[in-house]
Amino acid sequence: MTNHKKMIFPVLIMSATLALAACGDDEEVTQPVTDESPEETATPEAESTEDASPSGGTEGTKDGETYGFTDLSVDVDMPDQDDALDLSYEEERGQVEAEYENKIDGVDLTGDDAFNEMEQGLSQLNLTPDTSDEEVISQVVEAFGIDPGFKKIEIEIDYADGSDKNYEQTNQ
Repeated sequence: MTNHKKMIFPVLIMSATLALAACGDDEEVTQPVTDESPEETATPEAESTEDASPSGGTEGTKDGETYGFTDLSVDVDMPDQDDALDLSYEEERGQVEAEYENKIDGVDLTGDDAFNEMEQGLSQLNLTPDTSDEEVISQVVEAFGIDPGFKKIEIEIDYADGSDKNYEQTNQ
């Protein structure tokens, strides 16, 4: 009986540890984030992950240095589908989280998969707090291939300088 009790405690500790380890953040991007296009990252020199933090992100760069913003959220309603496209990119302390949902195409991605889906569009954006509302919306629509016949688009951006802006356009 005493031997049996000695076995229970280590088993409980190990199972609790495994349960906590399994509770990772699915939205976290674990690959290095750069502003290079996919063609540029295919070179042998670019395959090095020395600058990437062990759990992804952009170690060695300041938040927002890659794209000019630390947080981007886009929500698009189409005439026949509310929340047809919902994407978010968040960079904090060198860690990146990404989510991408396209209800029209039946795509729902998080983490590396979401970032891979958005990376080309993110790299096309050239946004600053001084960019006009119309230009921000135009760049986002073009970069992510959004159908210009959308009903409503809402964009929230936290810029690297600490400012945050909301952009909205409704089409009738």
